[in-house]
Amino acid sequence: MKYFALFLLSIGLLAGCSESSSTPSYEENKKMLIDALQTEDGKKAIRTLLEDPQFQEMLVIDSEQVKKSVEETMLSKQAEEFWKELYQDPKFSETMAKSMLKQQEDLMKKMMKDSEYLKDLESFFSSAEMKKELEKTLKSSDMRKEIQKVVEETIQSPTLQTKWQKLVEEAGASKEESGGGSKKEESKKEEEK
Repeated sequence: MKYFALFLLSIGLLAGCSESSSTPSYEENKKMLIDALQTEDGKKAIRTLLEDPQFQEMLVIDSEQVKKSVEETMLSKQAEEFWKELYQDPKFSETMAKSMLKQQEDLMKKMMKDSEYLKDLESFFSSAEMKKELEKTLKSSDMRKEIQKVVEETIQSPTLQTKWQKLVEEAGASKEESGGGSKKEESKKEEEK
């Protein structure tokens, strides 16, 4: 924004310097500045300025209004409803899950290489209390419910939902084809009579 303001100021000053001894009025300066910006050189200078990475960075980072509006938009009730509705679409959920898969894998790999994390994990699972809890859980009748829950969660996984949807559609299509073929044969027989 600073560069753009400096650019406009310098064009205004250059336009203001004329051979006549009288000082041009505001309207004359304005007209000269607009004329200068509408020339090919003026347009080229503005394009160059807008393509400058430093200038683009300043526009995005320095603009508090942009930050504020993005925050308000993302945290609004409408945005919340929009995201809820969007995540109900299996294809979108699958795409989002796939796009974050690499970051999740990288995070898990980093955590598994972190000796402090591994020590904490090992001490957590090797504690007598945890061993008792695991044993109790594995022997309990609630284990079946937990396994069922895991299976249900797996079925509802965003990456698998589109596959399930395809399988259901294919099964429906194959039933229609097999049922539809016999109906066609019956109608042909009726027409022949």
